[in-house]
Amino acid sequence: MKSRWRGAPSAVGSEFAVIGTFVLFGAMIAAFFPFFALFLDDKGLSPDRIGLVLAAMAAARVVTNPVWGHLADARLGRVRLLRIGVVAASTAAVAMFFTGGMAAIAVVAFVFAAVAAAIGPNIDAIALTHLGDSRMGEYSRIRALESLSYAVACLAYGALLQAGGVRWSMPVYAVAGLLLFAWTYRFRPDSPKGVAEHGRLGTVGAVFREAPRFPLFLVALLLVWTGFNAAWNFFALRIEAAGGGVLLVGIGTAVGGAVEVPMMLWVGRLQGRFGLRKTWVAGATVYAVTFLLWGLVNDPRVISGLTVLEGVGFALLFTSGVVIAGKMLPQSLYSTGQSLMTMVGFGAAPIVGAGIGGFVFQSLGPLWLYSVASLITLCGVVVGWMALHGRDLTEGLNEVVPGPVPFSDAV
Repeated sequence: MKSRWRGAPSAVGSEFAVIGTFVLFGAMIAAFFPFFALFLDDKGLSPDRIGLVLAAMAAARVVTNPVWGHLADARLGRVRLLRIGVVAASTAAVAMFFTGGMAAIAVVAFVFAAVAAAIGPNIDAIALTHLGDSRMGEYSRIRALESLSYAVACLAYGALLQAGGVRWSMPVYAVAGLLLFAWTYRFRPDSPKGVAEHGRLGTVGAVFREAPRFPLFLVALLLVWTGFNAAWNFFALRIEAAGGGVLLVGIGTAVGGAVEVPMMLWVGRLQGRFGLRKTWVAGATVYAVTFLLWGLVNDPRVISGLTVLEGVGFALLFTSGVVIAGKMLPQSLYSTGQSLMTMVGFGAAPIVGAGIGGFVFQSLGPLWLYSVASLITLCGVVVGWMALHGRDLTEGLNEVVPGPVPFSDAV
C-alpha cells in the first residue's frame, strides 16, 4: 500500500523537498535561538541591554511580518520570498559578527530580525499547502524532523562554541542559511493570486474577515509567547548565574529539541482524538509549569534537564497553532496567517517578555521573572480556551496513519 507520506508533488514541490527544508531550517535556527543571549553577553552587553536588543528585534518582526505575509500571498509567492529572507538573514548574521557597540548592534539586530521574519511563516505555509486540508494532521510529523535536526545541531554547536567561542554562532548561522537557500531550488516558484481581490488592508484585512475568531486567538498567543520570551531569552543567563556554562546550555536545548521529536510524532494522534483546542491548551499549560520550575530550581544541571518539559509543551503548542491557522483560513491566506502569528508571538510578545524581562532579571532576580512568566502564560491558557471554539477546532482531526518518512521521494 502506498504510504500516506507519499503522493503526487504539490504546487511547489515534493514531500522530500518539504522535509529537507524543515531539517535544514532546524540546523539554521539552532545556531541562533539558544546562544544569542550569550553572543550578546560576549559582545559586552549587560542583561538589561540584551533585553533592549531583543526588544528591538521583536519590534522589527511586528513591523515586517504583515508585509512579508502580504507579499508572499499576493505578490512574490512563498518560495521567492523564502529565498530572499534566507539570503538576507545570512548576510545580516555575518554583519552581526563584525559589529560592536550597543547602538550598532541594536541596528544590525533589528535588520537581522526584520529579514529573518520572512523565513519561518513561509516554510509552514508551503508545508500546509503541500499537505492540503485532508492531511493537515500530518504537519506535526514533518515538523518533528526540524526538532530532530535542531537537537542534534544544538549539541554539536554547544561543543563547537564551548571550544571556539560563542562569537562564532552567527557565522555558523550564515553557513546553515546558505545551505537552506540552495535547497529551496528543489521547489517550483508558486504564483499567488492578485492583490485586488483581497480588498482593504490587503491579505491582512482578508484574514480578519475570513476568520472572526482569529483576533482573540492572537491575544492568547500574545500572552503565552510573552511568558515564553521572558523565560527563554534569559534561560542561558539563568544557567550561567547558577554556575553552568555554554556546553550545559547546548545540552539542555538539545534535550528539549530531542523530546520534541517523539512528541510531534505523537501529537497528530492527540489532535485526532482530542482536537486542536485541547491539544493547544495542554501545551500552554505545560509551558506555565516549566517556567515556574526554572525559577524555583537552583541546580544548573536540573534547570538544563527541565527543558524536557519545554520540549513537550512546544510540540503540543506550536504544531497545533500552525494547524489552527490552517483550519481557520483558506489556502490563499496561509502565509499571512502564519506571519501574523509570528508577529504576535515573536514580535509583540518579546517586546514585553524580553524587554522588561531583562530589567526584572537584573533587579529582582530569576524567581520573580519566572513566576511572572508562568502567570502570564496561564492567562493565555484561559483566553485560548475561549477563542478556540467551533467544531473544526474542538472535534478530533482525521486520524494520522503512523509510518516512516520517505526520504527517497524525489522532486
